Amino acid sequence: KGEDMDCVFEINGFATNSPYWILAHLCWAENMLLLQCMGHKGLDIPWLKDFKIGSAKGEKPGNAPELAEVLSAMKDIHAAALEQLSSMTDEELDKDNTLGISFGENRSKRFIAMHAIRHEGTHLGQLSLIAKMYGKQTV
Repeated sequence: KGEDMDCVFEINGFATNSPYWILAHLCWAENMLLLQCMGHKGLDIPWLKDFKIGSAKGEKPGNAPELAEVLSAMKDIHAAALEQLSSMTDEELDKDNTLGISFGENRSKRFIAMHAIRHEGTHLGQLSLIAKMYGKQTV
């Protein structure tokens, strides 16, 4: 609260992503990995594509939503992902994901779900470090 969510820090010559970009990117990733890869159509949120892998991180896109909308979308996507995953059988999780994404030779929905957990944890670590740089208590 009260901090610049668009701030990018530079550490040893490396620029961080902004907290805003990380949150919007996590929305895109969960929608893609835990919904679309699992066979769900995903939530129709137009701005998600602006925060995919390889998208510009230095500035907000022209149609970027307010932070409140990003946080609301995050809740909606997460609720849909929980519903999708909890409805799947072990056999379904062992099938190839519907987008054909692979990690090595593994294309299983189960592996995609495990990757989503690692991906989110990595970005949460970034947010925690940024919070510390703002002088916030994180625990």
